[in-house]
Amino acid sequence: MLFFLVANGQQYQWTGSSENLDFFDELNWKDTTTSEIPVDDSINPGQAIEFDLYITCEVVANNDINLGENGKISIINGQLNGDSISGVGNIVMGESSYLYLDSSYPIEEGLSVTFESNNSWIRLNNVEPFTAYYNYSDNFFQENQVLSYPETLRIDNYYQNGSIIRPHNYNSSHLTVFSENNFNGEFGNISNSDLYIDESIPNSLNNDISSFVLKKGFMATFAENNDGTGNSKVFIASEDDILIDELSEYLNNKISFIRVIPWNWVSKKGTAGDIQYMNNDWFYKWSNNGDSDLNREYTPMAWGKGAADDDNDIEIIKNKYKSTHLLAFNEPDDCNGQSGQYGNMCVVDTSLTYYKNLLKSGLRMVSPACRQGAVFNWLDEFNSKAIQENIRIDVIAVHWYDWASNPENSPNANPQDVFNRFVNYLDSVYEMYGLPIWITEFNANRYRNEWVHRQFLQLALPFLEDTDYIERYSFFPPTTEVANLFDDNNNFTQIGELYYNFNSSESIPNEILASASNLNSESYNFQQIDCNPEDEFLTITSNETNENITVYPNPSINYINIDSNEEIWKLEIIKMNGEKINVLPFSKNIDISFLSKGIYILNFNNYFIKFIKK
Repeated sequence: MLFFLVANGQQYQWTGSSENLDFFDELNWKDTTTSEIPVDDSINPGQAIEFDLYITCEVVANNDINLGENGKISIINGQLNGDSISGVGNIVMGESSYLYLDSSYPIEEGLSVTFESNNSWIRLNNVEPFTAYYNYSDNFFQENQVLSYPETLRIDNYYQNGSIIRPHNYNSSHLTVFSENNFNGEFGNISNSDLYIDESIPNSLNNDISSFVLKKGFMATFAENNDGTGNSKVFIASEDDILIDELSEYLNNKISFIRVIPWNWVSKKGTAGDIQYMNNDWFYKWSNNGDSDLNREYTPMAWGKGAADDDNDIEIIKNKYKSTHLLAFNEPDDCNGQSGQYGNMCVVDTSLTYYKNLLKSGLRMVSPACRQGAVFNWLDEFNSKAIQENIRIDVIAVHWYDWASNPENSPNANPQDVFNRFVNYLDSVYEMYGLPIWITEFNANRYRNEWVHRQFLQLALPFLEDTDYIERYSFFPPTTEVANLFDDNNNFTQIGELYYNFNSSESIPNEILASASNLNSESYNFQQIDCNPEDEFLTITSNETNENITVYPNPSINYINIDSNEEIWKLEIIKMNGEKINVLPFSKNIDISFLSKGIYILNFNNYFIKFIKK
């Protein structure tokens, strides 16, 4: 039977007709030519598949998929959740296609993965980025070329144990903006990582954007002014596309600043300093001169005035690989120490002037990290003036060392009391600002002994992981070395072992997020689209044909015509197996004489219309 299928080039398309998501249920497939279902036991776990399968919508394979020597899976506007894929066949990742695998050895070495779209990725839920690179760096192709990390291949974090693999192309577009509501009117495609301001926003859409589509796996920052200030907001499409069919008055027709960057999925636990081997996937180092590595995202900090006073610093920050956030100044409230002692940075107005310049980075902004008590006065004044001047803060950073408890005279303090004060402090900060919190430095105080620190951490870490408003944290060992992570022989101390072994959860668990800030906390009713395999490939507007669009004659032998008043901005023919044929140059009179007889879909401006070639 397998020989028969191969010899006849058999192709099957996912239908979901069995009303489940089971990849191995033959009733969920049909022949793309005859519409017949596969024979029983032709798609079984571990059994070699030697024919072509086309997937759209969501499909689940709760066992190994064996593609044998000639099997192929093509994913188009769909998602395949599985355990592992073996064999030496081929996976083709089409537009908006996603492959999620759970096994610790999810891909066989001989398997090839071809990315036909930059809006696609593979998620390995239990393979860290370094291991993914080491095991699979030769498996990924685009345009018949092996993709190479980091030039043409991204390997991002997927929280503590996973990785996401995708093409890396600065010229690809992951955001489309429209001049009218409901994804109508003029449109413009926004490329990855470039900064678009004023007239560089395509198709004269400066101050003329009312709706947008952001592909999942990316973050977009919009602002009213070309320096990133004014009404502004960050949107994070973590696990799903963001479709905003109508911007609120806050941003509608006010956008003159756009930046789109790849998202990176990190857990809460990090390190203050570039500390290796702590089982974390982010760190910072009080500067903007660090770099991400395969397993960790580097978060740059503008420590003081010197890293924020000119656009060269902004360019350094913008070019950081994997970085999605920017930490502002380190204890600028201290006129006698840290960044506050230089350039009058302890004066709120001075710090705010330099902070304003940082918004040009287009990153999600983390406030200056003040000393413990200053968050209630110095930072409060900073935030109030930022609101008056429309300067965005997305996250509040704090330091905490329990200084208010007279620690010099309590080296053996009760860890539970220390922990209670820690919790009360963080709750008070959150109540005051209502924004996510990063604790970028904290410990039980340098005057406390190792036991107090260790017991405090055993209480604090579960709290930090379980508290929704805590996004990230980094334990900072006291300068007296009483609670270091490593001993003199570079082995873990008890505290180091505790911190290393503590499993961390998602820093931002939201599938999609319109990030709140000090300027705006409104949420959006994100548009959802149901996927029906029988409707083939999804449109960003509707699965129904627009009543004002007609395709004729239908059926037809040689030509079809489009009757519509809309200007053409997208035109393609889609075969029933998912293959797409671009129609160029754009014309409302389309030659279809080269097509074989059968049913096709015409995608006209993301309206999907079936037609028959006779």
